[in-house]
Amino acid sequence: MSASSTDNKFLDFQTSAKYFFDTSAQCFDLCIRDFNSKDMSDSERSCVNACFTKQMVVYGSLVNNVTATQAPANQQ
Repeated sequence: MSASSTDNKFLDFQTSAKYFFDTSAQCFDLCIRDFNSKDMSDSERSCVNACFTKQMVVYGSLVNNVTATQAPANQQ
């Protein structure tokens, strides 16, 4: 594996990790309302699950579209 390929995979990992952590923070800010309890309420848990699932579906679609777009370009 070339250094360039390794660098690209590391950048892809960094990008994915940043998206994951940013999404977690956004869902936390959107959904968590009660800071007086150590446990999430059912509505908070449901909100976080829905928020995070939706964001991961969008991210997966984006990655698939970019990958499909890049594949023909790499074959030329």
